[in-house]
This record gives sequence, structure tokens and C-alpha cells, in this order.
Amino acid sequence: MQGIALEATIQSQRKKEIVEYCNSLEQFIDKESVALLENEEHWKEIISSIEGTVISSEKVKQRLAKHDSKLSGVKEVIVKKSAFTGNAKDIDPDFRIMREYEVTDQSSSEGKVKDFLDYFTDKYNFLHGLFSKRAGFAPKAFDRLKGVKQYEEVDIIGMVMKKWVSKNGNLTIELDSPEGRFIAIVSKEDNALNRDAGKVLLDDVIGIKGKKFSDEVLIVKMILWPDLIQRQPKTGERDVSVMLISDIHVGSRLFMEKEFTNFLSWLNGNASSEKELKRIGKIKYMVIAGDNVDGVGVYPDQINELSIKDIYGQYEKLGELIREIPEHIEIFMCPGQHDAVRRADPQPAIPKEFIKNISDLGNVHMVGSPSWVEIEGFKSMIYHGASHHDMYMATKHLNSKEPQLAMIELLRRRDLSTGFGLTQPYVPEKRDFMLIREEPDFYFAGDMHHKGYAQYKGCMCVNAGTWQERTDYQIRMGHIPTPGIAIDINLKTRKLTENNFAGGSEENGD
Repeated sequence: MQGIALEATIQSQRKKEIVEYCNSLEQFIDKESVALLENEEHWKEIISSIEGTVISSEKVKQRLAKHDSKLSGVKEVIVKKSAFTGNAKDIDPDFRIMREYEVTDQSSSEGKVKDFLDYFTDKYNFLHGLFSKRAGFAPKAFDRLKGVKQYEEVDIIGMVMKKWVSKNGNLTIELDSPEGRFIAIVSKEDNALNRDAGKVLLDDVIGIKGKKFSDEVLIVKMILWPDLIQRQPKTGERDVSVMLISDIHVGSRLFMEKEFTNFLSWLNGNASSEKELKRIGKIKYMVIAGDNVDGVGVYPDQINELSIKDIYGQYEKLGELIREIPEHIEIFMCPGQHDAVRRADPQPAIPKEFIKNISDLGNVHMVGSPSWVEIEGFKSMIYHGASHHDMYMATKHLNSKEPQLAMIELLRRRDLSTGFGLTQPYVPEKRDFMLIREEPDFYFAGDMHHKGYAQYKGCMCVNAGTWQERTDYQIRMGHIPTPGIAIDINLKTRKLTENNFAGGSEENGD
């Protein structure tokens, strides 16, 4: 009842604002016209476009029809075709979706205490196992430290339960393990070590080299992460490429449909040079890293910012666009927070009921977030990137303009989650699907609406940006997105090329 009363109050206020606005313009408006405009976000724009001193309901209806037509995202997709055929069309695909590493059709959590215990136990055991294989690191169980002499050097592994600054100004970390809990102290005098300790987050499983102070306290000398091993970047045998795009946001009024349609025409061979055509012809795979549509009810008052106000309509429009991608390109699409799946990680693949007009396409593969696909022998991890937000908030050295640095921090942890109970929710699955159980050759992500590329221990981290114009929220936050970007990576040379359909392109080596 309170919600109904509030809505009535808002509508009454809107009516008053409409009448007062017309008075300021010295225009007369009838009650029917006011009723037509009271639910329209852009009523001022509509009134201002009506000439004359009298605003009639007929004039308002005409303007509303034109306005809705302008905002509608259901217009026909027109993509330029060409007779061009590239090398990739005649090459058989070589990929394997590694379903064992994603939650799709494997979710079993009931939200019970045992699920949480299984979740954290699986996480701890896997990451503990990585530390146990590390040369020069010989961890002791917490319950065996009583036999170690004071100030003797010792190695331990634990999950971070709590962090605080002591009365003496030293950073203190409480660690947990199956054998009990332990306290690790970082001296305030060690600036370099404090910088490392500042990156430690709750629920991180870390290794510590230090000196025993008491049976339950250790003085930290070095902090270790599960991390990737140092590897040379792998190169492919075949001269083919994988392309990454993300955050299309179909259904939003800010969706850059013109630029996206230009991108689709480009994929179909409408390029400006023979060199570019040759590069397009090598594209055999495409990753779409989430937030494929804008969704409905994702945030308050979102309905006013949508050109397509129905979730099924948004996916129908998305399907029309996807069908314009050449059929020889294998597409792997994961969800994001705006898609029609649960917001909590790990996210299952988008259900077929929402993508009916592309579910019959043999080259379109719906995967979860995170998911893994082995492409031409390259183990590629695909994650929309929701946990990146918590990384930016929890650590001082990261920011959303450099998403690749947050990606590197997650690789160091061998874990895509960033603390249970922070901004991003997680489902306590009995098996932790957020763990990075393999050494990825590629880490594809999105979410931040900002491009970013980095090479880290043999893994190429790539974030493509978005196809949505700058939102009001981003303006308030001072975030400037990098829209209209599609990235192709040649698997034989590992050359990355940034194709900017908002203007320009840039090539980068590995």
C-alpha cells in the first residue's frame, strides 16, 4: 500500500510540474494531454517541440508516436554484405568447451551451512595444494608451531579471516586453517612489505615466510600468493584469430547501434584496405564477455533508460544482430549482471528460452561466467568481471581505467572471487567454480566499459570495453568509458589489434 501511495504522490507532482512548465512557456494544456505526459520521462522535450499556444491531446499523441519511434530499438538491422570470403571460412574449428570448470547444469547449493563449509574447504585445499608444490617454501601446520623455537624462521599457509591495525600501528592479519587460527604481524617500519600486505583481501589464501614470535604469533617477512608459474607465451600453429567484444547492452537507449552495425558490416568484409580484409579473413572465433543486453530492473528507475522495455524483446534484438556475424565464426557468449541469469557468481549460461532466434545456430555457444574454452590449444578463461569492482574498492593501487591490473591480481590469487560478503554476491557451491584451476593462456573479461591489455606470466589479459555510451552513473563517478572497440588477436603471432568503431585502430604486439 505504501508503494501505491508513493507512486500516486509522484504522479501528482509530475502533473503539477507539467502545468507549471506550460505556464512558463505561455501555453495552454488540457487534462487529457497532462494524463498522456505524466508517465513520460522526456515530457519537457515533447512539450517544447509542440508549436502554438494550445497543446491538445492530438498533438501530444503525434509527438509521442514520433518520440517512441526515435527511441525504439526494434528497427530492422541493416548490415552490408560483400562477396569477400576469408581463409578462416575454409578451416575446420578446433575448440573444446571445458564444461567441468563452469557452474552451468552443475549448481547444487541449497544455501545451508554445509554448502558454505564445502565451498571454503574446496577453496582452501586447492590453493594450499599449489603452495605445497613451491620450491623453497616448506609450510608447517599451525598446530605444529609449538615445537618451533622463538624467532626461528618458519613458513605457513592460511586463509585471511580479519585485518586490522594494532595499537602500535602494525598491520595485523588473522589467518585460519583446518588446524586452528594464527596471527601474523607486519611491522609498520617495513614500507615495501606493507604495500604487499595492503593488497591482501578477506578470504585470500596466502603463504607467509616469517619468524615465530609466540605459539600463536608470527612476524611476517614475506607474503606469497598461489600465482601462476612463469611461462613463455604460447603461439599457435594455424594462422587464425580470436576476437573479443563485451558489454553490448542491447535495449539501452545508449546502445551504440550504428557503431555496432558498422562492426558487423566490417566482419562481413566491408573494409577499407586489402590488408584489413586479410586480417578479417583470419577471424575464426569470437568471445562476447557478458552484459549482452541491458536487462530490466537491474537498478532503480532503469525502465526510463530503456529503448526496449521487455527482456525477451531485448534478446530478440540481440539475436538479430548475432545472426549477422558470419557463420564460420564460432561464438562463445557468457552472461553478465545485466543478463537474464542470477546476479551472483558463478553465473550459469543464458537459458535457451531467452535466445530462441539464435539457439538453432550451430556456431553460437552459450557458456557460464566464469567459463573455460580451449581454442586451438589455448586455454582461454572467460569471465564477465563482476568481482573487479570489489578489487578497486579494497585496494589503493587499482582503478577502473586499468582493468587489466585487477585481472592480474586475480591471476596471482588463482581465484576470481574477492571476499565473501562484499559488494559482489557469490553462491556457495560445493565446488568452487571461481578458482583458476588451470594456467590460462588468455583471460577475456568485460564489465568495466574500459579497454585494457596486459601480459602476465604467459597469460594475455584482455578487456574490450563496451558498446554503450557514457551513462549518468559513470558521469557521476567520473568514469570515462572506451566504447565501440572490437579486439582481434592472431593466435600464430599473438599480435593484438584494436579495432575502434568509434574512430581509429591500433596494433599491439604480445
